[in-house]
Amino acid sequence: MKSLKYYEKNRHATWLELFFDLIFVVAIGKVTHTLGHVHQGHFEHGQLWTFLLLFVPLWWVWSSHTIYSNRFDTDSNLHRLATLFIMLLLIVLSARIGEELEVNYPLVISCYFGIRAIISIMYITSISNLDHRSEFSSRLGFALLVSAVVSLSSILFDPPMRYLVAYIGIFLDILLPVFSWSKLKPLPAHTEHLVERLGLLTLILLGESVISLSGGLSDIQWDRYNVTAAITGFIMICSIWWIYFDSFYLLSKNESSMSGHSLIYSHLFLFLGLALLANLIRHAILNDIAIRDFQIVSIIGMALFFLGKQYGYFIAVPKIRKYILQNTLIVFSLGGLVIFLPRVEYILVGLTATMICYVFLNFRYR
Repeated sequence: MKSLKYYEKNRHATWLELFFDLIFVVAIGKVTHTLGHVHQGHFEHGQLWTFLLLFVPLWWVWSSHTIYSNRFDTDSNLHRLATLFIMLLLIVLSARIGEELEVNYPLVISCYFGIRAIISIMYITSISNLDHRSEFSSRLGFALLVSAVVSLSSILFDPPMRYLVAYIGIFLDILLPVFSWSKLKPLPAHTEHLVERLGLLTLILLGESVISLSGGLSDIQWDRYNVTAAITGFIMICSIWWIYFDSFYLLSKNESSMSGHSLIYSHLFLFLGLALLANLIRHAILNDIAIRDFQIVSIIGMALFFLGKQYGYFIAVPKIRKYILQNTLIVFSLGGLVIFLPRVEYILVGLTATMICYVFLNFRYR
């Protein structure tokens, strides 16, 4: 029997985990693509609803698997096969998601249930690999399975009640690890591994932003406005990379005494912000979006990205909390001014300048 990788010296993400991330990004890319077009310059309510409805459970699939692997991964054949089967279900799920969610809902929710059931069984079967934590691991697995059944039962209801029932199960699923933290204290999060996993996924999502930028430039007539938007968009992506990774070492050096929940859950907002900003860049290049929609999504995207990025540091690195509050206030103030510029390309330039400003503010951490 293989031992827990938790105790492995110089632990890093496995090749299977990296493969899992790639499959996950395919699914997230399909969800993000629901915002890739507008109708007469505006996002429809159905688009925004579908995006949010699908993004959160997909994020939780990745996060819950990461929470399990961070503590209980043995890289055994059974663990590998279970993860590969989860990846298969993700591919099926991603093939059927989109704006026709209602038509494909039974298959989508069944795939989600299958993924959650597998992760629950992984917790339950880890009983043979643990010592005094075995009973808790088994109980958590059964509790997660119950919440997955609640989500699956939504198939019996008509919309919008089915979405409410599904999300009751999802929220129970999300909250269970938080409430069970006292039982996990003997085995805190493996900080270096968790930070590496989050960083690698963020890097892949930034790559998706570049794909969105490149796709916006194809099959259109170039002019000074869309070229300016494309160059600015790339600078924004570079700025996001710099903002995210420049102080990353502070998280890696943090003592492994925390649950990891603040990092995991704050990245939901960060990933949502990245998805919205990637779509903004595309629409700025295409110049197909009404300025009011662009302004609203700009505010939401920037707020989500910075709140998601800052909260993890605020909890994990108390010594820089003062700088975090100051920098966030400055960025939000500047962002609130630039969204009133008269063209979407100018707003994009202003937002990028705001991010560059944050890059320089971040030098104070060093």
